[in-house]
Amino acid sequence: VFEPIQKNLVSYFEKSSLMVIVNKKLEPTSYQRCDWKKFLIAACTACLLFMLVGFNFAYPSKEIDEKKISSLPIIQTERDFKEIAQKTGTDKVAGYTQLPECLKDPEKCTCKECEREVCRPWGHFYDTLYNRWLKKYSSDDAEEIQFLEIGFFYGNGFDAYSQFLPRAEKHSMEISCLEPGPRNEGKWPWGNFAIKNSNYDSLRAARRLHCGDASSYEFLNEIWTKEMKRPGAPPLKVVIDDGSHLSEQMATSLFFWLPRIEPGGILVMEDIQPITESNKFRTHILPQVIKDLHWCGNNLTEITDTRCFPGIQPLLAGVHCEMHICVFERNDAPSYEPDKENSSTPPNAFSNAQKCLFGPH
Repeated sequence: VFEPIQKNLVSYFEKSSLMVIVNKKLEPTSYQRCDWKKFLIAACTACLLFMLVGFNFAYPSKEIDEKKISSLPIIQTERDFKEIAQKTGTDKVAGYTQLPECLKDPEKCTCKECEREVCRPWGHFYDTLYNRWLKKYSSDDAEEIQFLEIGFFYGNGFDAYSQFLPRAEKHSMEISCLEPGPRNEGKWPWGNFAIKNSNYDSLRAARRLHCGDASSYEFLNEIWTKEMKRPGAPPLKVVIDDGSHLSEQMATSLFFWLPRIEPGGILVMEDIQPITESNKFRTHILPQVIKDLHWCGNNLTEITDTRCFPGIQPLLAGVHCEMHICVFERNDAPSYEPDKENSSTPPNAFSNAQKCLFGPH
């Protein structure tokens, strides 16, 4: 605090002709050339300095009350998903780095024929949605929740979630870490992608990475009832489907998990894209869910207000989408355990879409 004052004092006195007289380097007549303005400022500054030092000795500061300080609220910083995800290498935010290269050289695009430019590169722009919906769980003092990812693959996305959600109990499902062998025997013949992740062994040992087919009711029910729905476990608030991107399996996730997510939680469906694998979820399932969101049950002469999916309609608070990703938000209705039939995609969910949406009813 006093260092600038000290420097000013030295500067003022060194430049003053009065200091020259003291050093006897000039005749006393030089006294007339003294810069009185600078001298008075320096003198006043010196007086202030001595007063402050004296006050400090006369009235020492009180001891710090550690109990009071420890009781003060600590401001915790929420994390940024984009910053974390770019470091882990997940495709969830890869669009930001891939798009410029794609626009420079169309041969580096994965869909160079796409009319919409942001659809051309490999990778997505999911950070805005994840920050909007998950940032409240990203601080070190956030609510403890249970989190499930469907589709571990190499684990780059799971690594990002792990850093972004430090207090969440995180689970993931992956089919490629099944026992090697023929698919018709319930095994996996195309290699274990997940084992390349540096945390593979620890996640398996901790029973957080579950190997199996996430389109199978038996597998989902086993992991849910034996590994996740434990006494004292945090509430299931977030389920993210980033699995096969097959429309039928995306629908399986929606109908199985939405009833089991706690009130206020969300189910996130990634890769709702106009590609062969996932297109029918975009064109058939999603529109029916949105229609059900606005259902009132009033049958007018010109309108017959029907529900497409009466099993999950009572659980919906909203559907919120950005490009190629949607959030299905749970309302305040309690979670529950449907039986196998009511946990599965309705048999006519895809084939009945046009009739439910446009009639005749």
